[in-house]
Amino acid sequence: MIFIFNITNRVAAQSARPVSQQDSTHIVSDTTLKLSDSLRAADTVKNDSLAASHLEDSLGIRISKDALSDIVNTEATDSAVLDMKHNLFYLYGNAKVNYQDLKLGAGVISYDQSTNLVTAGPSFDSIGSVTARPSFTQGSEKVSYDSLQYNFKSKRAIIRNAHSQYGEGFVFSEQVKRNPDQSIYGWKNVYTTCSLDTPHYGIWAKKIKVVPNQVIAAASAHVVIENVPTPFYLPFGMFPITQGQRSGFHLPSYTIEEQRGLGLTNLGYYFYVNDNADLLFLTNIYTKGSWSGSLISTYADRYHYNGGLSLSYAYNKTGESYEPGASITKDFMVNWRHQTDSKAKPGESFNASVTVGTSSFYSNNSYNVNQILNNQYQSNITYSKNWANQPYSLTIAARHNQNTQSHQVNVTLPEINFYVAQFNPFKSKYSVGTHWYDKITAGYTVNASNQINFIDSTFSLNTLALDKFQNGVHHSIPVSASYNVFRFINMSFNVAYNEYWLSQQDYKHFDNTAWKLDTATNRGFYTARDFDANMQLSTRIYGMKMFKHGSLKGIRHVLTPTIGFNYRPDYSKAPFNYYYQTYTYPNTQAVYLSPYDGSVVGIPGLNQYGTFSSSIIYGLNNNLQIKVRNGKDSASGSKNVTLIDALNFSGSYNIAADSFNWSPVGVSFRTNIANKLSLSGNATFDPYDYDYENNRRSPHTMWDEGKGPARFTNGSLSLSANFRSQNKGTGNNTKAPKTDEFSRLMAYGGSSNYIDFNVPWSLNVAYALTASKTPTLITKRDTLIMSQNMMFSGDLNLTPKWKVTFSSGFDFTQHALTFTSIDIYRDLHCWEMRLGTIPFGPRKSYNFSLNVKASVLQDMKLLRRRDFRDVVY
Repeated sequence: MIFIFNITNRVAAQSARPVSQQDSTHIVSDTTLKLSDSLRAADTVKNDSLAASHLEDSLGIRISKDALSDIVNTEATDSAVLDMKHNLFYLYGNAKVNYQDLKLGAGVISYDQSTNLVTAGPSFDSIGSVTARPSFTQGSEKVSYDSLQYNFKSKRAIIRNAHSQYGEGFVFSEQVKRNPDQSIYGWKNVYTTCSLDTPHYGIWAKKIKVVPNQVIAAASAHVVIENVPTPFYLPFGMFPITQGQRSGFHLPSYTIEEQRGLGLTNLGYYFYVNDNADLLFLTNIYTKGSWSGSLISTYADRYHYNGGLSLSYAYNKTGESYEPGASITKDFMVNWRHQTDSKAKPGESFNASVTVGTSSFYSNNSYNVNQILNNQYQSNITYSKNWANQPYSLTIAARHNQNTQSHQVNVTLPEINFYVAQFNPFKSKYSVGTHWYDKITAGYTVNASNQINFIDSTFSLNTLALDKFQNGVHHSIPVSASYNVFRFINMSFNVAYNEYWLSQQDYKHFDNTAWKLDTATNRGFYTARDFDANMQLSTRIYGMKMFKHGSLKGIRHVLTPTIGFNYRPDYSKAPFNYYYQTYTYPNTQAVYLSPYDGSVVGIPGLNQYGTFSSSIIYGLNNNLQIKVRNGKDSASGSKNVTLIDALNFSGSYNIAADSFNWSPVGVSFRTNIANKLSLSGNATFDPYDYDYENNRRSPHTMWDEGKGPARFTNGSLSLSANFRSQNKGTGNNTKAPKTDEFSRLMAYGGSSNYIDFNVPWSLNVAYALTASKTPTLITKRDTLIMSQNMMFSGDLNLTPKWKVTFSSGFDFTQHALTFTSIDIYRDLHCWEMRLGTIPFGPRKSYNFSLNVKASVLQDMKLLRRRDFRDVVY
């Protein structure tokens, strides 16, 4: 019999570089096998014979019929010993044996050629401790062990103290018998998802059978925690280890609530449709009549599209009909997301993000803080088309917007937009040089919209009619040109032409007989058009001051003044007649109204009526930076620090107006301090005095009255700050580490459930202040009305395994805390504990969970919840 080894022998005393000895071929005398494989199949014999025949042809020698069918590659860092007399082969020191798909690693490996039996064991240090556990790998199976015996011919093995991994699960067995079909019988086993050598918990079973890539079947079993048996016994155990999805039941959890009674939550069934789609049905059932159901489906076609659909309905019953305060609420929610791959059809895309439901769905059925506080539902379904090497594009969309506080719903179906990018209409490809008309640019946009508004509680398909839709088409042609004048001045011209195609006119007047405001509606096809022309000059002025000594190296102040001219005609007069005068209340002055008020594509006339507008527009923007010496910057020795990002003043003066020529002055401010604190604000100042006797603005300016340049009317200030400690071991890197837990949560959209202990603490603060002055006729003074609130959130590591997260705010007007949530998380290695609380307010509740992290045992959990509907805690 001939047995062929490829030996790589690494001896530390010879060289640190591995020396390959693949030419070492040993011919051993023929010996009768002592171990026979009674279960060897006929096709296996045929394959082995063919393999041996090919090997004979390549080597030019005869090979014994009982030789192995393939080459065995071996490697050892210490030594390799071949006992020719007894047909034994030894490998010492980090020994490795590779045979077909089998990979064997151990401290010491011996091979008995007469029996085809491999024996492997660990290596020990000078005090007798194991330096490394041996390992066995075949296919997707991975096993670490204390000792192993494996027969190359029969492909059977006996493994002692085996540690095997199957997906997220681990099996610890005192002894394992492995069969040729790779099935395994285990003796005294523990199944767990804990990766430690001594697991925190497990399911203990005396006997198990592992069918590769299918299931782990166990006889009677019980739960063990910290090696302590518990009274939780199972008549049998089935642990699926199949790769990919399979249909099956979704086991429920239970809850006890005062208002809804005993409930089973998340009871359902998972349908594996195919490799591209699945479906999950979930239901909640309560003993006092409340129930809910959900259908959740995800689908994907790689390189084409992916998405998900969720349909939910909830029936909540609180109390009986004869009890005070009893109520019944019925809610539904539809969520759909769809995204096409950009490579599927270059230039085309179809995307959808839909959230449609009753305004009270999340407030009645969700425990997620972000969902509860969300007061806007928005939906967009969009198809877009871009033509290659062409300047135009097409977008067709359906949109939905719903306010959960006012219950106002706005639906746009469809919205069509055709866009032509800016181009130079007078520029020739063959012209020589640059002409003034070459810089003239033009564009074109057409937008068509069909829209309806209603209150969600009153909507019904039976009452839906076409005349309730508002629709129109808006054409826009912007023309502009920009030139440099005297090298440092930029002069630009802009003309915007708009045309409107409308289907409805509304004329309002006050009916003195019926004492109400009447509206006369005309339907048909109406056109209107307007234009806006302006010219603007701008430049930049730099002021700099450098210092030779001290930490301050220089100051730079950049001023950007602008001045321009704007013209708009009087659109209430011929030939436009887009505004009319009417009385909306008796004994008042006539006001201008547009018959196209409420148009979904804009109101013609640009809100210019009564007279034409010929205004001089002015503005001044400021930017302030300093340069400080910085020894840490070895390249330049300094760094720039921005003190003011923008300080802008703007206004206008209407030459054509007979009074109130000056417009209110707008002031805005923005800066960022140390990349941590963002500060912005704006204010409006009126240059005209106020007439308290007649309760109106005075035509006299504040300057003429000797009261200063202008009076404050309203303003706002916002401040936000984000503070975050450095990541442990990663410096300022703010990205979450790509751990197994992180990948698992991200795959199922659980980003809000991921807890990053690498960030010891973080704090986010936002402050907003609004102020306005309202004239008071009694005191003949302005009353300052202020509103301010603050929001803050963050998290803190109490210990390396305890984290607290919080979110709250303070309303300075009500002198009370706003919606507050405090969550506590404990990492228990293979388990996790969460406690989510809303400690006070109308949503006062808590939600406690203790569960296994791994999804394979996701039903092994303890849940406790107190619903906000329950009065008593």
